[in-house]
Amino acid sequence: MIVADDLVLADGAVVGPGCDLRSARLELGTGAQVGAGGRWWVADLARLGTGSVVDAGSDAVCRELTVGQGTYLGQRLRIGAGATMEERSIVQIGDGCQIAPEVTLNCTEPVLIGNQVGISAEVAILTHGYHAGHAVRDGHGAAFAGVEIEDGAWLGFRAVLLPGVRVGEGTIVAASATVTRSLPAGVLAGGVPAVVKRELRPQALDVQQRREAVTALVAGWLQRLAFKGLMVREVPGTGGTPGWEVSGRGGCWQVRLDTEAPVVSVELQQTGGGVVVFGFAEPLAVAGLLDEVGHDLRDFCRRATWLFPYEANSRGLMPERFARLLDGGTDGGAEAGHGRASR
Repeated sequence: MIVADDLVLADGAVVGPGCDLRSARLELGTGAQVGAGGRWWVADLARLGTGSVVDAGSDAVCRELTVGQGTYLGQRLRIGAGATMEERSIVQIGDGCQIAPEVTLNCTEPVLIGNQVGISAEVAILTHGYHAGHAVRDGHGAAFAGVEIEDGAWLGFRAVLLPGVRVGEGTIVAASATVTRSLPAGVLAGGVPAVVKRELRPQALDVQQRREAVTALVAGWLQRLAFKGLMVREVPGTGGTPGWEVSGRGGCWQVRLDTEAPVVSVELQQTGGGVVVFGFAEPLAVAGLLDEVGHDLRDFCRRATWLFPYEANSRGLMPERFARLLDGGTDGGAEAGHGRASR
């Protein structure tokens, strides 16, 4: 069921079976997907950006929900969990975020999540805290304040954020930590209550380290393709660069790794198809239209924290040994291991 005064469904948008989506304005961008059994009661605006996926069993009650491009929201996401039919019940989630299953966003007050944020399973973000048996007139407190998570932050398994906190850019909150006060950018924090353990001091790879890292990444990906049931055979590359032939799933691909050029790159060419080039210089870039093997490489890179921008959410090939367990045969176009919505 979809109920909306204004409804915008862009090309390739998908709403799974059993959904109940209601909003004054509902917008699903190009290739956006809502998994089966979603229930959204969003008073004013529910917007899901290009290529973003909300997996099965989501439940949202708020005034406004906006999600950027290329974001993944895991199974049984819960937005609400309290008095969220309120003026300030607003949730904003940025681009390229990865949010695991069983996450709770209480949004009596605004919850603002930046770009490229990672949120692990069973995290709870709370914007109000009180108990009727502990009244303010008796000297107890009642907290009502929004929560903000800045770009690139990462919340560990079962972390809890209490009302009014801000997690700074690039900060990591350790598993099971309880954040009671705001955290600065670029630190590791943990404990109950969470305190800063140390500063994070990233150091970019030099040219040789980057070549070695990409070489190891490609080797791991090819090994994973073999596990998934594709045939991988080393073949002579051009100009002395390593090359492989990948076949299966009704297709054949040539893979070439170039670590000698100024920009380290991986080139994929499907027989009778186009060429895709992954450029590992900064900023990371993909040139060409991804097919299923290209998507698998991008997903493998994502899991190794090489985040290549692309319009659609990343996805991997399903291993044949798992695909055969599903009804309907060996359709390997989606990755079951992460519970992704059907694509």
